[in-house]
This record gives sequence, structure tokens and C-alpha cells, in this order.
Amino acid sequence: MNIAQAREFDFWIGEWDANVTGSEKLAGHSKIEIASGGCMILENWTSAGQPFTGKSMNFVDPATGKWKQVWVGSGGLNVTEFLNGEYRDGAMRFEYETLSPAGKKQFVKFHFYNISKNEVRQLHQTSEDGSVWVTTYDFTYKRKA
Repeated sequence: MNIAQAREFDFWIGEWDANVTGSEKLAGHSKIEIASGGCMILENWTSAGQPFTGKSMNFVDPATGKWKQVWVGSGGLNVTEFLNGEYRDGAMRFEYETLSPAGKKQFVKFHFYNISKNEVRQLHQTSEDGSVWVTTYDFTYKRKA
């Protein structure tokens, strides 16, 4: 990992209110900070209107040289790894194949668009064939003042 690569996700650092994209509906709040001596970006998520929290660890995987996110939600049942992250065309893009909960092949796109200093769009989509995509969630993060 080089220093420039380690800083590619720094645009997400800060305190944010996340709305469902295209609406004023608050999805939650997130505090994103540098951790582990600058080698990791730590997300602290709290959902709006429900007692759900989670954390993600975001780092360059030394085995692959790609970004990886490991998400753990409250209750311990929601653990997800997002793989093969690369910053390109103004976004951090995790794109990979996995198995769905039903055991079928599933394609995943999980993108963080660096819209501006004060806005990030987080879009998660899945597909069974790599052609037709279903949006799982789509949040727009607005930096807290």
C-alpha cells in the first residue's frame, strides 16, 4: 500500500446526516474517522428511528492491494465484506461476485461517489446476471455543520 492509496477514501471522513437519495427522509447518522495509525477508515453508523447501529472497517487489503470494507451491524447477525475496492472516476467502487443468502451467484456494486466536500452518495446494488441491477439502498450523506 502506498500513501496516496491509503488516502483515497479520506473524502468520507467527517460527521454526516444520511438521507434516502432524492428525499428528505433521514436514514441515519454516521461518524467516519481515521483509525489504526492512518491505515483504516472507521465508520460509526446509527440508523434513524430505530435502535440499529453498526461499524465498518475500511482498509487496503495487503493480500490483494484493493480496498476492503468489513461491516458489522448490531445484533452480530449482519456481517458483510465488501471487496475489490478501487477509487476511480470520482468514486470508491467495491465490485465483486458472491453468493446470495439463497446460495445463488450474485454480483455486487457498492459505490461511494465523492460529489463535493460536503456531499457523498452511497449506492448499493445487486444483480443475478450482471445486467439487471436492483438497488438495495441509496443514501446521500450531507456533512454536519
